[in-house]
Amino acid sequence: MRIVTRRPSSLGVSRKTEAVVSRLNTMSPLAENNLLLLGKDYPTYGVLDSFPVGERSAAAISVGSDVDSPSQRFKEDPLVPNEDALSVVDTEDWAGFAVADAHYGPESSHMLVERLHRIWSKIRPTDLNHLHQMFAFLRNGEPPLTGSETTLLAVAFDRASRTGFGLSIGDSSFIVVGPNRPALTVNQRDMRFAHADDRQSLAQPRGFEFQAEPGDLLLTFTDGIDECHYRTPETSIQPADIAAIAAGAGYDPLATVTQLTKLALVGVRGNPGGQDNIALIASRA
Repeated sequence: MRIVTRRPSSLGVSRKTEAVVSRLNTMSPLAENNLLLLGKDYPTYGVLDSFPVGERSAAAISVGSDVDSPSQRFKEDPLVPNEDALSVVDTEDWAGFAVADAHYGPESSHMLVERLHRIWSKIRPTDLNHLHQMFAFLRNGEPPLTGSETTLLAVAFDRASRTGFGLSIGDSSFIVVGPNRPALTVNQRDMRFAHADDRQSLAQPRGFEFQAEPGDLLLTFTDGIDECHYRTPETSIQPADIAAIAAGAGYDPLATVTQLTKLALVGVRGNPGGQDNIALIASRA
């Protein structure tokens, strides 16, 4: 397994993605630190890429480690085995985190996350209704190139009040964990999916609100973590494993995303791991 930790100035992504990130940094006074990662740029099995995002956040992405995973039957393009995507925007006042996990092609996850990244790198969501409005603007009117559909989880966190809210479609997870707080999933997961060209699929995400305390760590991730043994959560990473890794890392975001992704790639308690794509974000409250 190869672990790569990159600085924001050396993202290791495509020229197109670098241009998008550079342009957003120039355009937006809100986006003091931001990161957009698209799975198509991370196709190599057994490799984990992790990135610090300012002083308080970090992200990791990996295609997985099992080339023969049963998840392969849901891949549309053999040249794009990683269909996950993530976005991080972290400012002095607020932070935004989003992950998406597509199948039947990366089109929906990549398109929706990239569009959300463009929007909230310029405009801060003020409440759940405002975030709903942002979701409505994500739709693409062009006919899809593939049958791609995706989970989509977006979280906004106010650093001053230590309160936040989010919208969830599908089975990606948002967890708050800390020295005095067990690792519990905040959002309500389901088996729905969003389509990049279908406004209706983006119209009814599940909303949630939360609070965090000093020392807590906010974690947003796709099911390549808690279903690292493909579609078998009971033999994959458990909340207690997440809590142990976060505590062992001193609730440091970069160390946490690196160690948690590394564990997902090898599996737990003798069970298979690395059988699905991984997108993971951690941020200090």
